[in-house]
Amino acid sequence: MSGHSFQIEINMDQMKHQLHKVPFAAVFLDKEGKVVEANSILLQATGHTYEGIKEKNFYDLFVVKENFSFWLDYCNSESDSMPRGLLRLHSGETCMCDLIICSDNNQEIARHCFLLPTIQQAPAQSLWTNFYTQVVKDANLGIIILDEYARIAEISETACRILGVEKQYVINQMIEDAIPGMKENQGFISSAVLKGVSVSDKAYSWFNGNQRIELIVDSDVLRDANGQIKGGYYIFKDVTNMHSLADKIERSDRLAMIGQIAAGTAHEIRNPLTSINGFLQMMRKSLAEAGMEKEKGYTDIMLVEIKRINDLVSEFLLLSKQKEIQYKLVDIEQVCMEILPIVENEALLRGVEVVMEKRSSLPMIMGDSELLKQVFLNITKNGIEAMGGRGILTVRIFHTGSHVEITISDTGQGIPPYLADKIFEPFFTTKEEGTGLGLPVCQKIIHDMGGSIRVSSKGYGTTFHILLPSC
Repeated sequence: MSGHSFQIEINMDQMKHQLHKVPFAAVFLDKEGKVVEANSILLQATGHTYEGIKEKNFYDLFVVKENFSFWLDYCNSESDSMPRGLLRLHSGETCMCDLIICSDNNQEIARHCFLLPTIQQAPAQSLWTNFYTQVVKDANLGIIILDEYARIAEISETACRILGVEKQYVINQMIEDAIPGMKENQGFISSAVLKGVSVSDKAYSWFNGNQRIELIVDSDVLRDANGQIKGGYYIFKDVTNMHSLADKIERSDRLAMIGQIAAGTAHEIRNPLTSINGFLQMMRKSLAEAGMEKEKGYTDIMLVEIKRINDLVSEFLLLSKQKEIQYKLVDIEQVCMEILPIVENEALLRGVEVVMEKRSSLPMIMGDSELLKQVFLNITKNGIEAMGGRGILTVRIFHTGSHVEITISDTGQGIPPYLADKIFEPFFTTKEEGTGLGLPVCQKIIHDMGGSIRVSSKGYGTTFHILLPSC
């Protein structure tokens, strides 16, 4: 070791991982001086894109007269002071910087890491430097800074996560090239901001693969001391969870309203139903004795419909019985095993196979075993019916973190994405004879026990995920 140059063994994968964590500019060169890797701070300083800098070599980055090997030997001989270099910027300007050089000791594949500790942020970017330092690093916000040519000058880690990109690949890139799908007529980031087209608290939906992310976006221009536009910025916040919470509150309010109506009118409905049902039973008997089978068939139909009305009222009433949950320690495995014969009988009649998977040492949960049985029976029945005569219904129980999770999966046709958000809404149903209250009731029961329920479908098959807090 001499001066500020070091001989080390360098693992390429580790190098690439660490290079982008260095808090100042850094570049990796091969034995010929060609660029192998560079971090985003160097890209910001030079103005190169990640793809563009890979085509550069030592002489494109530094102002030197000697060849690469001679210059390295010179740096190694500097024992009293840190080597310095003149960095070339994409604009044609230069910037003096200190250098720390780390070289491996393999002469065949020699590589050299150049660290530029004096370049901790891009030069000539004072317009947004303080803004970035104070806000971008501390706030959980997606932030993108555009230069006057609509190239990405800076991007926060939160923005990278939301948009599904890596920082080094997008720095100094045009928006359309850097972020797939971010076309001016589709995305929410465009060069229009540089023309003064700004937004405030604008709601957008962004798809990162199959994940839908709800965003609130603000944007505006950045001006220099003379009032000239020198760039623009976008700030956005992931509010997906807030939207989900608002939907749950709205759905809960609707269920509560239905429950209140049911509690106030149930007896007004059931009293006449009881009378009608009783007289129809007598009429049915009289018609049967008189041999009037056709007319007797009419009474059978009416009795079935009355039962449907009565069942609907019962489901209404369940919505209003929030305080009637009998909380006690519940063994989920035992609950599932108790209803398994019922589920298997229903499945057998429809040509469906039932598979039960569980892990040992499941913790207890606090809840109402009878209401949980109702939830599991309702969802398993839906799954069996959805398979149309053949398939596999799989019930899994396992411990995850502080919850017990129960998943109920079928191999049916699945739920279309445009319907997935509606299945828990009261009165929404795809069944000809469904009431549309089964799943909302299930959701209310699970929520009242402090748990959550959601559905996922990949175009074939549907899985219900039920999470309940463990004790």
